[in-house]
Amino acid sequence: MSDGAYCKVVQSAIILVGILVYANTLAFQEINFDGIMFLLNNPLLKDLEYYAKLYDVFDFSLLDEQLSLNSDVTTSFMLRPLAYLTFSFNYMMTGLNPVGFRIVNIAIHIINSLFVFKCIRLLLCLAPSCRRLNQYSSRFIPAVSAVIFLLHPMQTESVTYIMQRFASLAALFYLVTIWLYLVWSHRKQSGMKPGHARWGSVLVLFFGMFVRESLFTAPIVIVLLEMTLFGNSVKSGLKRAAPHLMLLPVIPLMVILVSAAQNNSSASITGAINIVNYGGVPATHYALTQAVVVLAYLRLYLLPYGQNIDHYQTLYSLPYQLPVIGAAMIIVFMVGGSYLLYRKNREDVRCVLMFVGVCWYFLALSVSSSFIPQTELMAEHRAYLASVGFVMALICLIDFLRTMMGTVLISRLVVVLIIVWCGVLTVLTYKRNNVWQSAISLWSDSVKKSPTKDRPWYNLGVAYFKSGNYPESLKCFQRSQKICPEYGELYEYLGILYLELMSYQDAIEVGLKGIDIDPANPVIYNNLGIAYAQLDRTEDAKQAFSTAIALRPGYEKALLNKDRIESYMESTAGRRR
Repeated sequence: MSDGAYCKVVQSAIILVGILVYANTLAFQEINFDGIMFLLNNPLLKDLEYYAKLYDVFDFSLLDEQLSLNSDVTTSFMLRPLAYLTFSFNYMMTGLNPVGFRIVNIAIHIINSLFVFKCIRLLLCLAPSCRRLNQYSSRFIPAVSAVIFLLHPMQTESVTYIMQRFASLAALFYLVTIWLYLVWSHRKQSGMKPGHARWGSVLVLFFGMFVRESLFTAPIVIVLLEMTLFGNSVKSGLKRAAPHLMLLPVIPLMVILVSAAQNNSSASITGAINIVNYGGVPATHYALTQAVVVLAYLRLYLLPYGQNIDHYQTLYSLPYQLPVIGAAMIIVFMVGGSYLLYRKNREDVRCVLMFVGVCWYFLALSVSSSFIPQTELMAEHRAYLASVGFVMALICLIDFLRTMMGTVLISRLVVVLIIVWCGVLTVLTYKRNNVWQSAISLWSDSVKKSPTKDRPWYNLGVAYFKSGNYPESLKCFQRSQKICPEYGELYEYLGILYLELMSYQDAIEVGLKGIDIDPANPVIYNNLGIAYAQLDRTEDAKQAFSTAIALRPGYEKALLNKDRIESYMESTAGRRR
């Protein structure tokens, strides 16, 4: 089979299999988790005029109060406007119909898989003639790497979880940046006119930086390729990658500027770090924990069981804790071992790409899994881009070991095992996708795997409440309250739930407890006012509604409830006279 025919077969198979594996998600009618706040209830992406206001982030940050938005929404919008623009186009085409959003997500994942194939194939072609592989290996490695990347169930969180288009779209810009750079290098190496591929790569990288912060490491990967695959010196590699390296300050400057706007303060690195560190986790504790987390992602790629939308992860605070020591040793072994293998076998491009792949994995994770604390200690979508490097390194290692064995039987056995592996991954991906069909199924899965974490129980309670299953909702809320009684928003839902159950005294007790924990929450005061009114404690009800309005001027429900209670009080006073 010619190279052209081989490429067409592989690419057609990727497209077809990708559609089949994710087709079941098109029937899912719910947008879950962060999609409610960042998509369904987000007016910013529903009007293109808001994009024109981004030129002044200080004015834009005022939209928090003007539109009653969580500051996370405006912060995310300012940092990732290009990603939100794709959501806006979805909204313009199909409204809030989840099918339209899912089709785009699936298409992005399939395109990413195609570029994984293209990039690895080019990497193998760019190796000097003394490093080049036989035809079997040069076809086996890119095809298998792309298919494993496509089929792996760990990718579902970046595809089926609609809001994590951030991760898959960022990976697309990252891969296209690398691919265009490789195209430019290939043309120069072949004596052809380089064309505009290099500057196209720079342009794609620049735009990608407005999709997600993970694009920050792309120039570093390019320099790494220059020094390893191309064999250039550090000085030469830096010179060739200079246009890309000049873009490195873009993301830090954006984060610093947005942080200053949101906090109404002067620009500072500390403020930029704190913009994503809502839990106040010390940077050193976060970094120690991430050493364990990056290996947890690897375990999930090698043995994909125990996937969870909301992992429970212990926060480590001391460098001599056993899990931290063990993780550090494995990381050193992976990086050091792949480097030694590369140094010993520089003439084998597979050993070069093993080292590059390991470095790619850790570099891609460094933005979210280093010393800059994030809201969550562990989230599967963060490993989406990193998995490209890991999968490439793994398949290169398999092919390297296969040729070392040197027998036809071993080669055939490897092919059989790869086919079986792909079949298993397909089944696991299909099953994992089914978990996302509703909020109840998603959070029921999570509470089984993170039973000691409060958020899965809370979100499952909300899901049951919206479905009208109040008894199960109450059980979940009570379980969440027992684990973390300091979460103010929990008392909003508990109050509403007790009102629905007509347990007004319980609603009052929950409301008073909620006020102690979150005294600035107007919803809790409104719920408390309704409970007082139902028990004819009209003065208390009026005071509660007035407080809710004072906390949130223009709060329609509280205004209406206050008017009703005042009218009731006036009519009662009239009857008494």
